[in-house]
Amino acid sequence: MNLKKFLCLGIAILSVGALTACGGDEPTATTPTVKEEVKVEPTKTEVKEEEVVEKVEEVEEVRDLGGLVVTIASWGERSEPDEKNSAQEEALWEHRNAMMEKHNFKFEELALSAWDEMLEFMSTSTLAGEPAAEIFRVHANHTLAAIKSGLCYPLNEIESLDPMDGSKWSVPLAELMTVDGKMYGIGESSRPKKMIFFNKRLFEEAGLEPDLLYDLQASGEWTWDKFMEISALLTNDTDNDGINDTYATIMNPTHFAEAAVFANDGSYVGIDENGQYYSNLESPETVAALEWVADYWLTDYDIAPEHWNGHKELFYTGQAAMYMGDEWECTTFTQDLMVDDWGLVCFPKGPNAKDYQAVYKDPGWVIPNTYTKEEVEDILFALDLWYGDVPGYDGPDDWKAELYPLYRDERAINETIAMVKDPARSKVDYSVAISSKVNTGLVSSDVYWNKATVAESIEAQKGIWQAELDNMNAK
Repeated sequence: MNLKKFLCLGIAILSVGALTACGGDEPTATTPTVKEEVKVEPTKTEVKEEEVVEKVEEVEEVRDLGGLVVTIASWGERSEPDEKNSAQEEALWEHRNAMMEKHNFKFEELALSAWDEMLEFMSTSTLAGEPAAEIFRVHANHTLAAIKSGLCYPLNEIESLDPMDGSKWSVPLAELMTVDGKMYGIGESSRPKKMIFFNKRLFEEAGLEPDLLYDLQASGEWTWDKFMEISALLTNDTDNDGINDTYATIMNPTHFAEAAVFANDGSYVGIDENGQYYSNLESPETVAALEWVADYWLTDYDIAPEHWNGHKELFYTGQAAMYMGDEWECTTFTQDLMVDDWGLVCFPKGPNAKDYQAVYKDPGWVIPNTYTKEEVEDILFALDLWYGDVPGYDGPDDWKAELYPLYRDERAINETIAMVKDPARSKVDYSVAISSKVNTGLVSSDVYWNKATVAESIEAQKGIWQAELDNMNAK
């Protein structure tokens, strides 16, 4: 109204006739201009209403799990620590708690059974119609037995699950647990087995470059022949008393032989196109690997500890330059026990292998088939959120941030681990088909302890293996 008065006052100076028009009796050129200004406010109101509608729709799209409690039955408990060790761990738990609140669910991993009793625990409660948990963590040796029990839900029926997402799930495990086109279990993205840790100080004292193994691996020259050659240089009697003071490597013959078999593109057990397991003991690649380890054992390059837990102790104290172990064991080397700097490479490749390989042998998560598809979808949705990407740490290389504090150099992460994360370099150990019933390690340990030759040991074991494989194939 004030605007109209101002306009009328200005125009009145020009003419009395114009003053009459400003009274509103007749339209003039100024009238629509004023109305257009007044209409601006309703237009803004309409935009705000649309924004409100969009926000309401966003809230309605949030998936509400209705207070679902998802329990993973395991042999160890995982819970939120009171003190976080890194910014990434802080972000992880902040994200998990936010997701539980947003989607109205709870998630827990509880120690409900021993690892070697978990399958029976799952079977008993599931057959009774009341599974003791939504998800059961099954030991690596029992994953295929879990499938054969007929009690696991085929997870590939859930369209939203992508088991081949290697950043989140273990691709080798998904392949292992797929039978007749149905995948019965998944597991978190895992860490490779049977890697070579090496002591850089002992390499230097032997006249070798401390990063020699990294360079050989990068050039493709980290082979069995090089391993044998370097082992001779690393094994020394420094005080000339006839007893070696430093050895090339610590020997667990069973694990060492398994690593050599896979590194030569062999295996103990295979699976054919019909999903049938078969013994691969007599394949040329496997036999050649066992013959090579037998030759290595004829040298004095290795030392066996007096007790089972002595392997790492010999490496900690500098009595051996190399230690073959699982990659996760780096966490133990970050403690004060390991004073010397160390690195990590793959097991050297054999003459039949085109590239380096990593062996994966992991526990699996299975869901009882007594749950409906809708219930399984909710369980997997919660699991996916729990182990999903953490905001701020979801880039293609952000997985490295968690590992850097655990290592003494970056080459272990940027070269070795980055290489074996490639599914093409990941090998599945199908010997888990029989390892819960058969001591597969005897085929190599009998050779190590001079109880049999390679040929004799294979001949003694193959019938035992085949009987158990026939049993697995019949289920």
